[in-house]
Amino acid sequence: MTRKRSAPRRRRGTTGQDLHARLQAAEDTLRALRAGEVDALVVTGAGDEHVVTLQGADLPYRILLDQMYAGAVTLTPDGVIVYCNRRFADIVRTPLARVIGSALCRFVPPPEQPTLEALLERASEDQTRGELTFRAGKGTLVPVSATFAPLRLGGNAAVSGVIGVVVDATEQKRQEELRTQLLTQVMAAQDKERARIARELHDETAQSLTALLVGLRTLGESRSTAEATERAHALRDIVARTLDEVGRLSRGLHPSVLDDLGLAAAVTHHVQEFARLHGIAVDVQTKGLDAEPLPQLLQTTAYRVLQEALTNVAKHAGARSVSVRLVRAEATVELRVRDDGTGFEPGDGRRLGLRGMRERAALLGGSVEVASQRGRGTTITAHFPLRGA
Repeated sequence: MTRKRSAPRRRRGTTGQDLHARLQAAEDTLRALRAGEVDALVVTGAGDEHVVTLQGADLPYRILLDQMYAGAVTLTPDGVIVYCNRRFADIVRTPLARVIGSALCRFVPPPEQPTLEALLERASEDQTRGELTFRAGKGTLVPVSATFAPLRLGGNAAVSGVIGVVVDATEQKRQEELRTQLLTQVMAAQDKERARIARELHDETAQSLTALLVGLRTLGESRSTAEATERAHALRDIVARTLDEVGRLSRGLHPSVLDDLGLAAAVTHHVQEFARLHGIAVDVQTKGLDAEPLPQLLQTTAYRVLQEALTNVAKHAGARSVSVRLVRAEATVELRVRDDGTGFEPGDGRRLGLRGMRERAALLGGSVEVASQRGRGTTITAHFPLRGA
């Protein structure tokens, strides 16, 4: 008779299959966290549990955070990253899927970790800020400015974690330097404008007023009524010419038509006056400017660029005709001034006021491009973003 071996008794508790299943579940959870597929975490504490929402109902906030210029992170109390936006992943030069689930100290070199620990410890009670150095990518060191604050959910006074905002100090410093440079250029442009106004007042208005003063003195020396009448007519002409000069100077400083009727009317009026003063044929077209008023700063900037462009035509181009085109698109306003003058080579050292135009456009996030060749005229194209204004 063949004896059968009895099957071994199963041990109570966790079997190999159960352990494998739990390990598989943990790996799936970690993968889902890193891939950003988890809506929320249920965190169980002593006698209670609460939910840390990652997306789901907070999807609009996630989209907002992803568009932030600064990096944003959400940390567990022990410093593990459960959420970060794409900007933070860019700062540490690490794929987003590899950032989530990692400890924040992983991205901080050892000498800086005591500083990070101190910041996170204080952040469990109140907002704190400090300067750190992150180790990004293949060991590249990135100076950052970090702000941490306690995370409290659902009105609960208990601290559930830490939220942080991280700004790349290198980029921040570059932006500050650019801002300082633009402010310096604006001040230089203002001084240049003041000098131009003072020169025009001295050369034209002051001379006209001096002639008027001399004429008034000689008026009393007239030997007959006819002579006095003749001198009075001459003085009237001087006054009329002075009023025209002051009006032109006033419109150059700030045209009232820009406030009253808008950019399209101001551009048309200025181009027509330019044609009358300089005897140059002009063609002006405006499109898309009647539907909705443009921001005041954009109107003023576009008008100033047009003024400078036409001044260059009058002084340097020797043109017979000029075309001006002002068009509003969905996100930008384009100004194009084209002449059939002598043109110039980009490297011949002549600025033609281009620096001032570019500085004005840059303050709105816009640009000015120049295309010119000897004997083929010049085209100046300026773009002004509506959002920047």
